[in-house]
Amino acid sequence: MTTAPTLREQPPGRVRVASEVVGAIASLAALDTPGVAHMCELQGVPVPRPLRRQHGHRGVRLEMIGSAAIRLELGIAIESGATLPELVEELQRRVSRDIERMLGLEVVEVNVLVRELAGG
Repeated sequence: MTTAPTLREQPPGRVRVASEVVGAIASLAALDTPGVAHMCELQGVPVPRPLRRQHGHRGVRLEMIGSAAIRLELGIAIESGATLPELVEELQRRVSRDIERMLGLEVVEVNVLVRELAGG
Protein backbone atom coordinates (compact mmCIF):
# COMPACT_ATOMS: atom_id res chain seq x y z
CA MET A 1 0.00 0.00 0.00
CA THR A 2 1.44 3.36 -1.05
CA THR A 3 0.81 6.38 1.12
CA ALA A 4 0.62 9.93 -0.13
CA PRO A 5 3.73 12.00 0.53
CA THR A 6 3.52 14.55 3.33
CA LEU A 7 4.05 18.23 2.63
CA ARG A 8 7.71 17.97 3.61
CA GLU A 9 8.22 15.12 1.11
CA GLN A 10 6.61 16.94 -1.84
CA PRO A 11 8.77 17.88 -4.81
CA PRO A 12 10.22 21.38 -4.77
CA GLY A 13 7.71 24.08 -5.49
CA ARG A 14 5.81 26.90 -3.85
CA VAL A 15 2.40 27.14 -2.28
CA ARG A 16 0.97 30.61 -1.92
CA VAL A 17 -2.22 31.52 -0.11
CA ALA A 18 -4.06 34.76 -0.86
CA SER A 19 -4.34 37.20 2.02
CA GLU A 20 -8.14 37.09 1.59
CA VAL A 21 -8.06 33.38 2.42
CA VAL A 22 -6.04 33.99 5.59
CA GLY A 23 -8.44 36.79 6.50
CA ALA A 24 -11.45 34.58 5.87
CA ILE A 25 -10.04 31.81 8.10
CA ALA A 26 -9.40 34.33 10.90
CA SER A 27 -12.85 35.93 10.46
CA LEU A 28 -14.65 32.60 10.58
CA ALA A 29 -12.75 31.55 13.71
CA ALA A 30 -13.53 34.90 15.36
CA LEU A 31 -17.22 34.75 14.44
CA ASP A 32 -17.39 31.24 15.88
CA THR A 33 -16.29 32.61 19.28
CA PRO A 34 -19.16 33.08 21.76
CA GLY A 35 -19.65 36.78 22.47
CA VAL A 36 -18.43 38.05 19.08
CA ALA A 37 -21.38 39.70 17.33
CA HIS A 38 -19.70 40.57 14.02
CA MET A 39 -16.47 41.76 12.44
CA CYS A 40 -15.75 45.49 12.06
CA GLU A 41 -13.57 47.28 9.53
CA LEU A 42 -10.16 48.39 10.76
CA GLN A 43 -9.95 51.49 8.55
CA GLY A 44 -8.46 54.47 10.24
CA VAL A 45 -6.53 52.43 12.77
CA PRO A 46 -2.85 53.41 12.76
CA VAL A 47 -0.37 50.65 12.07
CA PRO A 48 3.05 50.85 13.79
CA ARG A 49 4.98 50.72 10.52
CA PRO A 50 3.62 50.40 7.04
CA LEU A 51 4.71 47.18 5.41
CA ARG A 52 4.14 46.08 1.86
CA ARG A 53 2.71 42.77 3.07
CA GLN A 54 -0.08 44.13 5.26
CA HIS A 55 -3.60 43.46 4.09
CA GLY A 56 -7.06 43.90 5.50
CA HIS A 57 -9.99 41.59 4.85
CA ARG A 58 -13.34 41.52 6.58
CA GLY A 59 -12.07 43.19 9.73
CA VAL A 60 -8.71 41.42 9.64
CA ARG A 61 -5.34 43.01 9.02
CA LEU A 62 -2.39 40.69 8.61
CA GLU A 63 1.34 41.08 8.47
CA MET A 64 3.62 38.31 7.29
CA ILE A 65 6.78 37.90 9.33
CA GLY A 66 9.28 36.11 7.14
CA SER A 67 7.75 33.27 5.18
CA ALA A 68 6.24 31.14 7.96
CA ALA A 69 4.85 33.46 10.65
CA ILE A 70 2.02 35.96 10.84
CA ARG A 71 0.70 38.75 13.04
CA LEU A 72 -3.03 39.51 12.95
CA GLU A 73 -5.24 42.38 14.06
CA LEU A 74 -9.00 41.84 14.25
CA GLY A 75 -11.77 44.41 14.57
CA ILE A 76 -14.84 43.03 16.30
CA ALA A 77 -18.17 43.97 17.82
CA ILE A 78 -18.97 42.22 21.07
CA GLU A 79 -22.36 41.21 22.40
CA SER A 80 -23.78 43.03 25.38
CA GLY A 81 -22.96 41.11 28.55
CA ALA A 82 -19.83 39.44 27.15
CA THR A 83 -16.89 39.11 29.53
CA LEU A 84 -14.09 40.74 27.56
CA PRO A 85 -11.00 39.00 29.04
CA GLU A 86 -12.52 35.53 28.55
CA LEU A 87 -13.89 36.38 25.10
CA VAL A 88 -10.55 37.73 23.83
CA GLU A 89 -8.58 34.80 25.22
CA GLU A 90 -10.90 32.33 23.49
CA LEU A 91 -10.90 34.33 20.25
CA GLN A 92 -7.09 34.45 20.17
CA ARG A 93 -6.90 30.72 20.87
CA ARG A 94 -9.37 29.83 18.10
CA VAL A 95 -7.83 32.11 15.47
CA SER A 96 -4.28 30.88 16.23
CA ARG A 97 -5.37 27.24 16.21
CA ASP A 98 -7.20 27.49 12.88
CA ILE A 99 -4.46 29.44 11.07
CA GLU A 100 -1.74 27.10 12.36
CA ARG A 101 -3.75 23.94 11.60
CA MET A 102 -5.00 24.94 8.16
CA LEU A 103 -1.98 26.83 6.82
CA GLY A 104 0.98 25.71 8.91
CA LEU A 105 1.84 29.33 9.76
CA GLU A 106 3.09 30.28 13.21
CA VAL A 107 0.81 32.94 14.69
CA VAL A 108 2.98 35.30 16.74
CA GLU A 109 0.20 37.74 17.75
CA VAL A 110 -3.55 38.11 17.53
CA ASN A 111 -4.38 41.69 18.51
CA VAL A 112 -8.04 42.54 19.04
CA LEU A 113 -9.70 45.93 18.63
CA VAL A 114 -13.25 46.10 20.04
CA ARG A 115 -14.97 48.65 17.78
CA GLU A 116 -18.62 48.22 18.80
CA LEU A 117 -20.98 46.95 21.46
CA ALA A 118 -23.86 45.15 19.73
CA GLY A 119 -27.31 45.08 21.27
CA GLY A 120 -26.29 47.53 23.96
